Amino acid sequence: MLLFEAEGVVLLVLLGFWIWAIFDCISTDGAVIRNLPKGVWLILVLLLPDIGSLAWLLLGRPQNASWRPGSTDYAAPRRPIAIEDHPRYSATPSVTDRRSAELDRKLEQWEAEQRAKAAELDHREAELRQRELELREQDIERRERELGDS
Repeated sequence: MLLFEAEGVVLLVLLGFWIWAIFDCISTDGAVIRNLPKGVWLILVLLLPDIGSLAWLLLGRPQNASWRPGSTDYAAPRRPIAIEDHPRYSATPSVTDRRSAELDRKLEQWEAEQRAKAAELDHREAELRQRELELREQDIERRERELGDS
């Protein structure tokens, strides 16, 4: 009795394995499939479900592929890369002494330009203040004349 109940589970497992093999065969890139062309593997898996699926798994599938159907992500690193191993933090600096001096000169030049612009703005602001005072004085004189005339 246990044998007949186990056949149903085995049948479901084999059916799932067959469906997985079909999807994997269809979604795997033809350039990385081993031994036979992709179309032949697909026909083999479809016509001989159990043997074809097992043959696909052992002989046709890319060697380092993961268990996800169609996955060819076997170039991923096995261990995480530490921050000090990252090329951005290499021992050879990308900014040399000569480049650093050049950047310092450019910074000094930019700061001098900014100081000159600030001085010019201060001078123009002082001129505008002076002109504003002159206009206020003229306005006050004009009002006093108008009040005196009336």
